[in-house]
Amino acid sequence: MILGLPMRVLIVEDDSAIADVVARSLKEQHYAVDIAEDGAIGWESAECTAYDLILLDVDLPKLDGISLCQRLRDRRCATPILLMTAKNATEHRIRGLDAGADDYLVKPIDLGELQARVRALLRRGVVGASLLGASLLEVGCLRLDPRSCEVTYAGELLSLTPKEYSLLELFLRHPTRVFSCGDIIEHLWTFDDPPQEDSVKSHIKGLRQRLKAVGAVNWIENVYGLGYRLNQTIEKKPTIEDSQDIASPASENEIPRCESYNQAVEQLWDQYRGLMEERLSVLQQAVGALNTETLTEELQQAAERAAHKLAGVLGMFDRSEGTQISRQLEQFFSGKLNSQQQPELQLLVQQLSQVLQREQSNIEPIQVASSPTPTSIRSWNILAVDDDPIILATLKQLLEPWGMRVTGIENPLQFWTILPSVNPDLMILDVEMPQLNGVALCQAVRANPTWQSLPIVFLTAHQDTATVQQIFAAGADDYVVKPVIGHELISRITQRLERIRLLQTLTAKDSITGLSNQYHSSQAIAVLITQTQSGCFAISDLPTLRQINIQQGHTVGNQILKQFSQHLEATFQDTAILGYWGNGEFTVCVPHNSEGTALSHTSKETLQAQLLAIPMSHRFAIVQYPTDGFTVQSLYQTASLCLEGQTHE
Repeated sequence: MILGLPMRVLIVEDDSAIADVVARSLKEQHYAVDIAEDGAIGWESAECTAYDLILLDVDLPKLDGISLCQRLRDRRCATPILLMTAKNATEHRIRGLDAGADDYLVKPIDLGELQARVRALLRRGVVGASLLGASLLEVGCLRLDPRSCEVTYAGELLSLTPKEYSLLELFLRHPTRVFSCGDIIEHLWTFDDPPQEDSVKSHIKGLRQRLKAVGAVNWIENVYGLGYRLNQTIEKKPTIEDSQDIASPASENEIPRCESYNQAVEQLWDQYRGLMEERLSVLQQAVGALNTETLTEELQQAAERAAHKLAGVLGMFDRSEGTQISRQLEQFFSGKLNSQQQPELQLLVQQLSQVLQREQSNIEPIQVASSPTPTSIRSWNILAVDDDPIILATLKQLLEPWGMRVTGIENPLQFWTILPSVNPDLMILDVEMPQLNGVALCQAVRANPTWQSLPIVFLTAHQDTATVQQIFAAGADDYVVKPVIGHELISRITQRLERIRLLQTLTAKDSITGLSNQYHSSQAIAVLITQTQSGCFAISDLPTLRQINIQQGHTVGNQILKQFSQHLEATFQDTAILGYWGNGEFTVCVPHNSEGTALSHTSKETLQAQLLAIPMSHRFAIVQYPTDGFTVQSLYQTASLCLEGQTHE
């Protein structure tokens, strides 16, 4: 998540009444709000989602607020944290602030004071303490006041829906940043109300129409393949971001704008110019050897590789003609040569030499992200495997401004050693590498149970159908043709990562109960069965759920499901694998602590007592492994048979 977007707030509070009141107050100010009922869920939420502000209760079950705050800070989470506590003692305030909290609020909470402190912390996150007074957002004649939630254009008040208001605030706070549909969804919607991509487009259209009605025409533009941003041709007054750029010295966390990216490209050219000249020298030696009829197979192959490498990088340095020449040379050196071809090869090498000698100037601007680097816990790890250091260096310059940590591997033989330590979310592969072919490496990854689902994007200088088919047959998700085009690569990578993020959110947990869904919990149980000698598996269901849904509606039924799941979590905490398998059916799997091969009946009796203690109407059945089954399916079948006729209040 990018700093400076005061839109998404996490409330970690076990008192549902307080959480609901605070959430309602913040939602009235157009924030997207998520609620976590205990410290463990709060930690999980902060780990997988980028928030602009976290409100923490001190006295939380499972993981107290101060410990959670300390853990977040230990993981370099810079999100502002506001502690909410009923304890007014100085020692508790000191402990909280020393743990890394930015501010505190004593209960009972005054909602007006809460909103003021939230605004202050969010401003602090955007501009730093020196610019706290700058709260109005103004661009040209357009003015947005976050305190009153009013928007005016040339003095005329605009009537916006809550989502239209939040969209406009998002664009005004970062007038140069491009927001994809996934970015907009992440910042403006909660998990309980996920929209479709068409919904985002509909809100964009509505905002455009309302702006157009007061004379603000074409203020929001499409950036092809990437998303939306404020129109850069609009004459605007200095904004908070502009003030930050002036007031703040450059730091390693400050992301270069378009111009500085291109300056970095120029520096890369100067840094690797010698390497490219070495590759040119190999081509010159090969042409000279062909003229004297002393060209060896080894030198010809080296010339083919040198031409291939030059074809892959010259276009990135505004030398597209060099790419075309290099491809012609690669084609020549990949086949059978004779002395009659020497004059044509000599001419091509001379032309390539002239391209390399040309001074670096007038690079076509490459639009990249101009927002600060994400500081949330969740950041994308990219592993790039390419034997060309120029490609690896360029990928870092291109992708890291988008909050991606890029690890480069120049020697593909080191891949399996480095892979576990990086734990990448996506891998970028070159096709042709010495010692290990990229296609073969892709096939090996797809055959590995641990990494077989890792998204893989190929970079290749080949455009022929056979190579493309070979790449996808090996299991690639996408490919980009070298030389790398900034817009294309960023679009392909960000869209792929957004799909990963969405799938992780939707597939790992049930949206109503917050427990692991059937697929993920059954996988975890299967692993537990293989790792432990014995244990208990239980099914618990709510027999009255269907009737409640019919008579009182699914809203009430969902509340009951959520309440029951909270009882399960409070009862078992981290001692069991909990899952919700749908239709009011919950599963619990507990390993035995006893040593040896004898089953522990005490564990089964303990589990029975724990389930009986849950103060809600439900029925359950408990089976043991390996006595009643060796697999998740067999245990489930046995427990389902036992469940019939066994009702426990």
